[in-house]
Amino acid sequence: MAKESKPRPKKSREREPLSPEQRKQKRKHFLEDLGQFLLCILGGLIYAASINLIVLPSGLFIGNMTGLAQVVQDILKAFFPINRDITGLLLFLFNLPWFIISFTSINRKFFWKTVITVASMFIAMTFIPIVQILPETLETITITIIGAVIAGFGAGLCLQAGGSGGGTDIFGVYISMKRKEFSVGRINLIISLIIYAYAFFVKDFSVMIYSLIFTLIYAFVVDLTHYQNVKISLTIFTKQEDVLDIITKDLGRGATYWQGKGGYSGQDTFVINTVVSKYELIRLRRHIQERDPNAFIVESTDVHVTGKFLSNFF
Repeated sequence: MAKESKPRPKKSREREPLSPEQRKQKRKHFLEDLGQFLLCILGGLIYAASINLIVLPSGLFIGNMTGLAQVVQDILKAFFPINRDITGLLLFLFNLPWFIISFTSINRKFFWKTVITVASMFIAMTFIPIVQILPETLETITITIIGAVIAGFGAGLCLQAGGSGGGTDIFGVYISMKRKEFSVGRINLIISLIIYAYAFFVKDFSVMIYSLIFTLIYAFVVDLTHYQNVKISLTIFTKQEDVLDIITKDLGRGATYWQGKGGYSGQDTFVINTVVSKYELIRLRRHIQERDPNAFIVESTDVHVTGKFLSNFF
């Protein structure tokens, strides 16, 4: 006679309660993420304001996906009775394929930050009137510089927060992950030059020249604002040897480490030396804090590096 099998006791699915330190870290990470999302929105609003209040009223032709939206809008207005500016709407529609790339090939957080940034741009460009806020007495070159600085600062804030303004910014981040020697601003510049080659036959020659100047300054400000290009030298003192894995495996950076002894405590400690970008420093601090809350980090900002330093993003 077969024995009746006793039902196995169900495993409890209840999670263990978080310790006060874990709750503190979780709250800190939430506030950091919230701050980054708000920074993306702010960057998108600044970019949109510079376009509607400075660039478009001046008749400048912008590079990147915004420039493509301008070209398509001009073509559509030639065939259809469109009485309002639809640059913001076209910019949002053009970004839909790029959203898929960011979702599948980069990471989910970058995707959501980019969606929020582009949505804020679209809403702002829809409701902010196209009115020149700068004095009419200013020369075109001055208006070009002011517009490029403000737009580049806004786009740089989005990248600094871990998102992007969509379009060629997503492409720039994606290519930078594959080809580390490229920067986002440089890739934007290359793509913009291709767009201007087409725009040469649509816009006035002088407008194209000023637009090229705009793109050069814009690319410079983006790279200046974005933390990717600021290098930090770190010396980390920790009792957890696996902190080295965060640098070499998670970030893909090289590092040198040795075993030392605390001069005051006399305890053994690991000393790790590495160079990361300021963007990576934010992630590294968080991971080290999780592994070893008592780790001691010495930072030296914007160091000069001779050799092959890769501009990683994620």
